[in-house]
Amino acid sequence: MTPQLRLLPPVGDAQRTTIAVISGKGGVGKTNIAVNLAIGMRARGLHVLLADLDFGLANADVLLGVQVECDLCDALTRRRELGDTLTTAPEGIVFVAGSMGPRRAPFNEIERARLHDLIERLPGEVVIYDCAAGIDADVMGFAASADTVLVVTTPEPTAMTDAYAAIKTLFREGYDGSVRVLVNMVETRTEAREVSQRLQQVCKKFLNFTIADAGYVLHDTHVELAVRQRSAFLLRYPRCSASVCVSAVAARLVGGRAARGGPANLLRRVAGLFA
Repeated sequence: MTPQLRLLPPVGDAQRTTIAVISGKGGVGKTNIAVNLAIGMRARGLHVLLADLDFGLANADVLLGVQVECDLCDALTRRRELGDTLTTAPEGIVFVAGSMGPRRAPFNEIERARLHDLIERLPGEVVIYDCAAGIDADVMGFAASADTVLVVTTPEPTAMTDAYAAIKTLFREGYDGSVRVLVNMVETRTEAREVSQRLQQVCKKFLNFTIADAGYVLHDTHVELAVRQRSAFLLRYPRCSASVCVSAVAARLVGGRAARGGPANLLRRVAGLFA
């Protein structure tokens, strides 16, 4: 049985960073990115919470190799306290599952408002939302509440089209935070740059909306191997190319926020490879 954590008081807004990881379509590695980013940020000495907000096909717990006793839906219906939903994950990450089984339907406005209240009470210096794929109201609502939205795509035309659709939806909702694009499963740095620039140009031309480049993760067979082993690739294969890439992205997203010494110094050196 995985030990449960006591609910800690939230940190102040000035100290807290929320990052929503989204994708226009499934199959682009969004959850894998969210899980490994959480580990990369934890390696910088930050208190990290990962919330799996996919209420239909949640699977971040599989990649983390943890067993979850209850989830946010249990807290939503008041069957359990919010603190009961917190689970200790590898490297000291705090994990909370959205739902451990299929849901009946999209949330209504009252449920959505209560969920947002619950999520805002979750502890952590960095809180990562692993949102469901797509652009429905639940996904966009969670994303719009975050300081930064990380849009994960691949070089495939369908993935890029759906990534643009997600960004356009955020724009129409009046989102005023930071939107960044991460290109996953690329063969080269040049390919990643071309995909990112294409999306940036389209957003600027048709939406007059500026998005930023968050970086990229190279296609790496170690990623698939780690998934089969129910583990994060950053932990299982820390020297592989995908791990180097995601460590650099983690360092970029949290900027200079890190504990002194230890793994943080390594991540800063890795981030220099992408400058």
